[in-house]
Formats: sequence, structure tokens, C-alpha cells
Amino acid sequence: MPIRMTDDPQDQQDSSNDSGGGGGRSNFPGGGGGGGLLGLLPLLLGLFKGKGILFLLVIGVGAYFLLGRGGGGCNLSQVAQLATGGFLDPRQFEKASIYEPLAEDDNKNPLPESANLQKFAPAVGNQGQQGSCVAWSSAYGARTVLEAARTNEPGDNLRFSPAFLYNQIGLQGCQGSYIIRAMEYMTKQGAVAYDKFPYSDQDCTRPPSQQLIQEAAQYKMRGFNRLSQGDRTDVIDIRAIRENLSQGAPVVIGMMVGPSFMQPMQGRDLWEPEQGDQSMMGFGGHAMCVVGYDDRKYGGAFLLMNSWGPEWGNNGFAWVRYGDFRTFVREAYGLEPMAKMGAAANQPFECEIGLVPVAEENGKMVPKGYVPLRLTGNNVFETTAPLQPGSRFKIEVKNSTECYIYVFGKETDGTSYTLFPYPSKDDPKKTKYAPFCGITGYRLFPKDKSMTPDSIGKRDIMAVVVSKEPLDWYALNEQISRNPQSDYATRLNTALSGRIVRNVRFDNTDKGTMHFNAGGDENKVVATIVEITK
Repeated sequence: MPIRMTDDPQDQQDSSNDSGGGGGRSNFPGGGGGGGLLGLLPLLLGLFKGKGILFLLVIGVGAYFLLGRGGGGCNLSQVAQLATGGFLDPRQFEKASIYEPLAEDDNKNPLPESANLQKFAPAVGNQGQQGSCVAWSSAYGARTVLEAARTNEPGDNLRFSPAFLYNQIGLQGCQGSYIIRAMEYMTKQGAVAYDKFPYSDQDCTRPPSQQLIQEAAQYKMRGFNRLSQGDRTDVIDIRAIRENLSQGAPVVIGMMVGPSFMQPMQGRDLWEPEQGDQSMMGFGGHAMCVVGYDDRKYGGAFLLMNSWGPEWGNNGFAWVRYGDFRTFVREAYGLEPMAKMGAAANQPFECEIGLVPVAEENGKMVPKGYVPLRLTGNNVFETTAPLQPGSRFKIEVKNSTECYIYVFGKETDGTSYTLFPYPSKDDPKKTKYAPFCGITGYRLFPKDKSMTPDSIGKRDIMAVVVSKEPLDWYALNEQISRNPQSDYATRLNTALSGRIVRNVRFDNTDKGTMHFNAGGDENKVVATIVEITK
């Protein structure tokens, strides 16, 4: 194919953009999951079929103390009082689409020093003895915060039922679940109010009625993304979490927690890991909702909403320093923001798109200005100077409204192929990358890959499609590929017929980037053609 994707150096994924201290590590020790016995818990639960869980718990806690780990006055009765239930598995985390973060440029994307969604959270509840933390953090916590932020109502007026969710996604034995199960259910099926399906830690199997399942559909959330460094599942993206929170999007995390995080945290505002916690012996996976951050508080920290009642932490909330967060958190899922009530339905649809050459410096791909483009007519732009085969570039998008970005290319035989979202090598109909740009600002994507022109021919053609709604990019590419001998731009416009915004103004910026502004229109898509000379 004329323009291909090239992997960027792995070292560029280093979390050098993180603020604050805490002495944490960027890579996950042991790879993710519970580690030791706890890491095998889903398998053991299946073997025990929900029975003998106390026996397993005694073994795990006994091993913790016999091996001299930890540090601090915790016994079996204390551990048993606080249930967890987050099964953390990098294979499950990998299933979620990768969030494309904003460019790490404080001039273009200045993040506020702090953001706090706690005012939208309901009063902290208690999961009791059931391993339902995934449902509490996802439905009761994050989904409630998302809805309250959208409607600007108190979280206690809107709180969603953890039992409705957990009773449908829980693993065998009522001992836990995977966070991605909660994310997928809330996206595809929805959620119901707490009062319509009250919680009991003694019941995890009562199914909701069909009427409730139908009612849940009115509260489907828009979607979710995993907040990892590129395609890696072993490094959480701290800046991406802050980006989501700064624009009103809560984050659900899976964190390794142990005795020092439990009873010793009663009444405390900050978790400070104790000596021995780094080994994580006796730790297990626990899901919580992140509702805020502050770059100055405790040297930089995230605010967590737990599900162990108001006695834990400060009324159920506590701060964790960025460094400690990076060390102990295994998974992070950002809920896609939802349009605020009262927002103008026909607000202007505006976007700026540029080609940015990049070069490797010290293991990182560094932007080197812009490839100048000029408008040649209608929605067609071309480079003003040839690009060298083998050079690398990324696409920069500045959006002020939520949108979805897709990039297609013309193959040498005239057919079309998808450049972004980068298709999976195993299944060309699927991708690991999220086309959603709900967190607005400048972004340079894909973060862990670059686009490279090859030496075939003298001109390459790309199409950049910006949509207000998600598109079936695989089916769209199949349509563009029809009649490969005909004009590529004509085929693109035909494939998008009926969806393209009619009244669009295209122009160049002083930087040589493309810009469009579309007035209010019932149609949802704007397409541009980029012709690259080599």
C-alpha cells in the first residue's frame, strides 16, 4: 500500500509526562492480575463452584504473614470485613479500544492543575461481603457521576444500581468480575436506578425483570476506552486519566490493594503505602472510581471513590499520589463524555487537520512542524512540496466538538484500505484503536505508530473523514473500493451519500493545515481528500 503504518520506538511509551511523586514505577510488577493465589482465583472459583472461598482466603492471608510481608496490624477478621472482587487480567484489558490522548504539549493542550467531579457523586455506599466492587465503581460510581455531570443534578438524585449490573456480569460464586464486562454492559444495555433494583450483599443471582432490562436502555452510555500507553497493557497513561477528568469524564480503575489500604485507612485522607507493600504479597484486585486529580495536593494525586462505606478514608474518598497510583493500578477505563443537557443541537461543526512530520530523538518521535497543504478545490488539498519515501508523519486534529476520525488510503490497484483506526492484523474488520475524539483539543495520532510514504509512484491519496457519529469503517472502506478505476474522491462522496454535510467552508490556515467549518446541518459527516506528492 502506498502509505503504511510503522511502529514507533517502544521507549516513547515511558510515562515521562506524569507529574508528582510517590516513588512509583511505570511498569507493572508481575504483569497484571492478582499475583500468586489471587491471580488464580477465577480458575479456583470455577473448581470450587463458589464453595470453600473462606478456605482459599485463609490460605492467602496466612501465606501473607508467614512470609513476613506487609507491615502493619491487619488480621484475617479485618481482611474479611472488606471485600474486593476486581479480577485484573491484561488479556481482558486488551479487549478495550485504545484511547487516543491529546498531544503532550502544554501550549496546545494546557490541563488545569486540578479537576474534581466529587460533587456529582452519590453518597458512598458499602458493598459488604460481596465481591461486587466492579459494579459499585462502574454503575453506582462512574455511571452516576457521568449522568449527574450531563444533567447537572446531584448524584444522590440519579444513583444507579450496582446490583442490577453485578447480578448479570458477576463471575461464579459472587466473588468478582472483570471491569470490561461492566463497561460493555453499560454501553450495550444500560443501567437502572438504585431504588428499582436495591443492593444486598447476600444476593448476587436474582435476575432483573424484562421490564427493567428494557428501562435500562434509556441510560446506555456512549462508550469507553482503555487509558494505557498506546497498545501496551502494562503501563497506565496518567496524563490521559487527567485529560478525561478535566473534561468531566470519570475513570474506573482496577488496583492492587492489601491490608494497608483497608482498615488502616479509616478516617485518613491520603493512602501512604507501608514498607513491604511493593511486593504486593497478600494483595488483590479492587475496582474503584477516580473522580478527581490535583497536581499540587500531596505533590500530585488522584481522588478515589471507594465502596467500603463512609468510614473508609474521608467519607469514602481518599487521595493516592501519582507515583503510587502508577505502581498499584493495573487497568483504567475512561467513560466517554456525554453531551450536556441544553447544549445546542445544531452547534457549529469545526475541525483543523494537519500532517505533522516526526523524527526519532532519544527513543521518542518528536514533531517537526507541519507538511504545508493547499486547497485546490472543493474538499481536495495537496502538499506544496514532495514528501520523501520512508519519512514519517502523523495526523494532528484539533476539534472543539466531539467527533470520530477515520483515515483511508488509495491502494496501487485503485481499491481503498483503512489507515485509521488501524485494523488488526488478525481480523481486518476489527481494531484496537478508538476513533472517538470526545476529549476535545489537539491530538497527534496514532500515538504509537507513524505513517510512511513508500517509493511506489509519485502521488498518494488519503481521505480524512470526520463524523459526529460512529461509522462502520470496514463497510465504508468496502464501498469506496468498488469500481477501483474511477475517481477516488467521487467514490468516497458516493459511499457517504446522504450523510455528508452540505454547507461546509474549507480553507487553509497560516500553518498550512486544513480547516473546515460546517453550520448546523442534520447530516453528520465531513470528508477531505489529501493528495501527497513524493
